[in-house]
Amino acid sequence: MLYSLRNIQVHRGERCILDIEKLDITAGKVYSLVGPNGAGKTTLLDVLGFLLKPDTGTMACNDISVQYSARAYHKLRQKVVLVDQYPILFTGPVWKNIDFALKVRKISREQRTIRIREVLDRVGMQKFANADAHKLSGGETKRIALARALAIEPEILLCDEPTANVDTENQERILEILSYCNKRQKTSLIFATHYLSQAQRLADFSIVLQNGSVSTGGNENIFAVRRGDNTSETGKWLLGEGLSLVVPNSINRAETRSCRVQIDPHSITISRSCNSTESMAAVWKGKVVSIVSENTKVRITVDCGIRVDIFLARDVYAKEQYMLEENVCLEISKEKCVILPNDSFTTT
Repeated sequence: MLYSLRNIQVHRGERCILDIEKLDITAGKVYSLVGPNGAGKTTLLDVLGFLLKPDTGTMACNDISVQYSARAYHKLRQKVVLVDQYPILFTGPVWKNIDFALKVRKISREQRTIRIREVLDRVGMQKFANADAHKLSGGETKRIALARALAIEPEILLCDEPTANVDTENQERILEILSYCNKRQKTSLIFATHYLSQAQRLADFSIVLQNGSVSTGGNENIFAVRRGDNTSETGKWLLGEGLSLVVPNSINRAETRSCRVQIDPHSITISRSCNSTESMAAVWKGKVVSIVSENTKVRITVDCGIRVDIFLARDVYAKEQYMLEENVCLEISKEKCVILPNDSFTTT
């Protein structure tokens, strides 16, 4: 296992900004971190990059327990490179920016020259080798920062919003670079993004963060919702005809007309009766259209006008024995609705 985190917490003053009960990340895969601003994405990347020591909890890298000493940290940092959302390049030509990172690792001049030419070619910046690094555009700066990271040939590459604030052409090139380093160089890749479409396109797995914690929902039950009225009083949002939802107050602003939410499939209550025990819960009626065994869980898909996935433990399913085509009710609490970045989509 590349990373194993248990009961990791990071505090800023009195506030807990990262609270990870359990997180396992497999080597050689691509993971996206998605979630709203302040969800903890950058903080988690800093922890994974060994730039920030957690206040509590344990972490293992490559199945070896992480020891929080200067010597141990130095060895771990040789395996991983973090490309910031706003990367800083040194004064001087692009070539020297990449050369410096290799020189401090005691790589020979001949090998440095070969690597620099290769990575500049890979990111499409060969003509910029002698350009002033401080005169590059935002997209060009990010591509050079990626070239600098790739030249080191890290085992793990972490990227914080790699395509934010760059034009479409540079976004596409950056995604191609990230895909190449994973598929060709076998680099484990973890990147934070506000774009769900990029996460779905590039990542093998997505980690959804909300208020510093990991949602257990994976990629299931992600829906576009739109406001159901012109006020922010009720907090009711619409997913489709006859389906309403109450979501947390953090998006109950009158100017916010639409957003995306994820509903954790492990937390949805399924029953044969529609008597909600919670006043703020949404109750949807639907029909079971699929039942699939997945490891220790059973996935039940219910068509409520939209398709909703529910996970039940095997013993719970064995007791209830829901059947295909059976009419059921789903109960969804607002606390189980995770707000996601408002990626490009339209509502009607």
